[in-house]
Amino acid sequence: MAVSKMSKLTLIAQQGHSEQILSAIQGFQGVEIRDLFQQTVSNEWVEKYFNEVDPLPSQDTLAKIDQQLEQITHAIRFVEHHGSSREKGLHLKRQHATLRSLEGNFDEAALLSELESIQELERLFSEANAKQQELQTQESLLQKWQALDFLPKEYSLHSTKCFLGTADASIWDSFEQQLKNEQIHYEIIYSDDHIVNFVLLYLRAVQGTVQELVRQFSIVAFIYNRVQLPKAELTRIQRENLELVEEQKRLAQLIGQKKIVIEELETAEEVLLARKNRWLIHNHFIKDDKVFLIQGWLETETYNDFESFMGNLIGKENLYLEIEEPTDIEINEEIPTKLKNNAIVKPFEMLTEMYSLPKYHEVDPTPWFMPFYFVFFGMMVADAGYGALMLIATTIALRSILPRGMERFMHFFQILAVPTILWGLIYNSFFGFSLGYKPILSTSEDVISILILSIIFGVIQIFIGLGLAAKENIKAKNYLGAISDGFAWQGIMVGAIVGGLGKMILNSQPLFLIGVTLAVVSALMIVFTPMLQAKSKIKGLATGAYNLYGITSYIGDLVSYTRLMALGISGGSIAAAFNMLVGYMPPIARFSVGILLMVALHGLNIFLSLLSAYVHGARLQYVEFFGKFYEGGGRAFRPLKTEEKYVNIKQEK
Repeated sequence: MAVSKMSKLTLIAQQGHSEQILSAIQGFQGVEIRDLFQQTVSNEWVEKYFNEVDPLPSQDTLAKIDQQLEQITHAIRFVEHHGSSREKGLHLKRQHATLRSLEGNFDEAALLSELESIQELERLFSEANAKQQELQTQESLLQKWQALDFLPKEYSLHSTKCFLGTADASIWDSFEQQLKNEQIHYEIIYSDDHIVNFVLLYLRAVQGTVQELVRQFSIVAFIYNRVQLPKAELTRIQRENLELVEEQKRLAQLIGQKKIVIEELETAEEVLLARKNRWLIHNHFIKDDKVFLIQGWLETETYNDFESFMGNLIGKENLYLEIEEPTDIEINEEIPTKLKNNAIVKPFEMLTEMYSLPKYHEVDPTPWFMPFYFVFFGMMVADAGYGALMLIATTIALRSILPRGMERFMHFFQILAVPTILWGLIYNSFFGFSLGYKPILSTSEDVISILILSIIFGVIQIFIGLGLAAKENIKAKNYLGAISDGFAWQGIMVGAIVGGLGKMILNSQPLFLIGVTLAVVSALMIVFTPMLQAKSKIKGLATGAYNLYGITSYIGDLVSYTRLMALGISGGSIAAAFNMLVGYMPPIARFSVGILLMVALHGLNIFLSLLSAYVHGARLQYVEFFGKFYEGGGRAFRPLKTEEKYVNIKQEK
């Protein structure tokens, strides 16, 4: 239960085995590849021995993979949105598989052929849609001119002219009056609340007058040059539109039949994402026409498995493998952090990651805060019914194959369901109802006892945090720091507790004096220890005095733990209030609307209780506990892996 010990791996092979080796490393999922061409520590030998080797260009290959991934995503979306609903297709069901099995079944030629087939269907579908939109536009226009029973060009003679136009309905009356005044013949073809379509027949002698009226009233001219009347054209367009509808139905059926390949497309996408991840690190290692050399970080205890795995796959005679201990510079500047905990503690690593991973040489806080978070969460939710519901829901969810992050999240809340049930039994609360026995702690009668218990939990956690601070200082051989940052503060806490017991509970003056003496001596150690460490004794004394002033923050820290009492009582009280509210309803309403109301209200209370416990439990760790000993700032271990978008890749060994 600590930070995993890491070693630096060096692998050398013939250039011809490079892709097979990279695929095997990705399937092993336990090696983080170092970038040998960056100016990081311990890479001087690269410039010395391989100064003529340039990082491999991989942009063309990456662009090709990105294009294929985009085509797959677009194809899946197109088939889902435009395929016939009568055709059924399923997405790839999440499963466990090895990368080798996925890539072994991948047929790139078949993928490209399938994508071309879908693209051709999309082209035909788009052309049919565009043609339909064009026809619908023409149909909408001709419907407003279908009453026109002559072709305008037949009436445009040497002495007369014909004009077709559209006027705004709001100015038509004024325009019509002007036409009558000028004795210009007109005929309304179509009108509604917005427009008026009309025809003018006039002598060429008054063409100037007509043009002036058209300009004055902003008339929009309509040119009709077709060989058939609008009504005949409209009939033809409607017939073509019906034919297009049938063509779209046929294409939708063909597109729907492609739903059966969605699983294959998603499998191909998983493989291509794995290839992309490999190509993203193609400029991190050395590769020329003869040699392939790669370096990375792996857990020391996994090296034997890795060596056997690579030897069986590539052949031991084709590989040179070596591991070495990280140097001090590498530990301080480069080495990644990987946490190692048992199955119970492991889900709680997500809280450490949210804050900051420990540095390689630093203590992993996860196993130290996990028991406290376990107790605190249950104490803040504290309802056996809510806990049982959590346990059932997470257990059912974990029976299926979930994405890694979701799986860890479900394990996290499955574990936390246990203290929620236990504290619910202690408080005698089951969905806000009493279980019919006298509670060990009553949220209405034992508020002070619960408050004191909350502070006791806080004292214990802070005491352990100070012990860890002392331990870290001793590990760094900073013995005076162990006293001033850890042991002395523990002494003040112990002295205060002993003195308080002697004065207020046991009425023992000697015990009171022992506690006071221990607290005073510890306080003096906090003040004077920095003087021994500092070159300037005055500055050291000032630093010590300032550190002792920090005792006020410890009071604030202990007060923070009272939220354990407050949230536990408030959640149970709200649940009981909901039950009382429904209980006041008439019997008919109670067993109809009341049931729905209970589900909604308790659902809201569960959500708020879990959210509050999650957030405030984390805050107690981050502020009150981590602040005593933990620095963080480690870099996460990022092995060469797959995206696992659809498939959980099993680690190959």
